[in-house]
Amino acid sequence: MVQIKIRPARNKDISFLGWVMFTAARSHLDESPWSVIFHEPETRTRILLERMSQIPALSWSHVSKFWIAEVDGVPAAAMCGFEPMTESSPIAEFELDVAKQAFNYSEERLTGVRDRLTIATSGFPKDLPDIWGIENVAVLPEFRGKGLLDRLFGHILEEGMKKGFKRAQILCLIGNEPGQQAFERNGFKVLSQKTNPAFNELFGTPGARLLAQDL
Repeated sequence: MVQIKIRPARNKDISFLGWVMFTAARSHLDESPWSVIFHEPETRTRILLERMSQIPALSWSHVSKFWIAEVDGVPAAAMCGFEPMTESSPIAEFELDVAKQAFNYSEERLTGVRDRLTIATSGFPKDLPDIWGIENVAVLPEFRGKGLLDRLFGHILEEGMKKGFKRAQILCLIGNEPGQQAFERNGFKVLSQKTNPAFNELFGTPGARLLAQDL
């Protein structure tokens, strides 16, 4: 029988978290939106995401916000829980700094990244008020179908309740049917969606849905 353990992420998990963020964003798409935004291959994109996990102001990606499901001591799945309304950062500010420091992007290239980040925000519904947010949900392929996401959801939703939140939300790209089914299985329901032609042209999906549930 496999041993499953839910634990907080640590700095030793940064490489795994880079994969998680890259994969969660890719969703059902052929190319991860992060690769599109930075115009980089997967290896270099994941380096940028790993750097982002070290910036406390980026709460949606910081290592301290993640919980990991281990199977027999091996990190197999992860997701993060955070407070979108109080912990979110200004669009592009830190992402651009990471790109500039990691790969010495020119100002022209940074402008392109900034423009694509702006388009990225145009396809997502606004966060709900006073909400506990869940993001960056991914499971290694060899561990899928073993209930790891359900275990993580149970733990992170409980964390939100401990912090006094009454509702939780999660975002899902339109067309990611397996992801939406997993979220609905864990109590979430679609409240709204947002689409944008520029978002669809850039990423290959019309936009995103916001799902929520009471805690």
